[in-house]
Amino acid sequence: MRFACLLTAILAGTAVYTQAAQDYSREYSQCMKFTYGDRTKTEKCIAKELKGQTKILKKSYKNYLKLNANNAAVVKNHYALFESRLDKQCGRIRAGNYTKIQQGQCALAMVIEQSNYYQSRSFVGKR
Repeated sequence: MRFACLLTAILAGTAVYTQAAQDYSREYSQCMKFTYGDRTKTEKCIAKELKGQTKILKKSYKNYLKLNANNAAVVKNHYALFESRLDKQCGRIRAGNYTKIQQGQCALAMVIEQSNYYQSRSFVGKR
């Protein structure tokens, strides 16, 4: 009986955490399935997804900033450091045929990760 209760609690906790985490959109997954290795189509898919995920990041950041008004300077500094790290890690990929794709995928992964960070810290349970 104890094992069943423990297992239920773990599964419920995992479900809540999974729901809060963002990942690539369904449209992006569909778009990437039908690129068939075409570089321009892939670049368009990545650019469109990056635009949408950046919008989610900004919304999550503003919400996080609003909830942490007492530490606004720290939160703003953290975001500035993120932008700097994004530029350093994804902006300086060596030249080549697929540079734009690599940069886009790098930026996309970092934006989603940062967005998930803000969303996980901004979760307010219902009372």
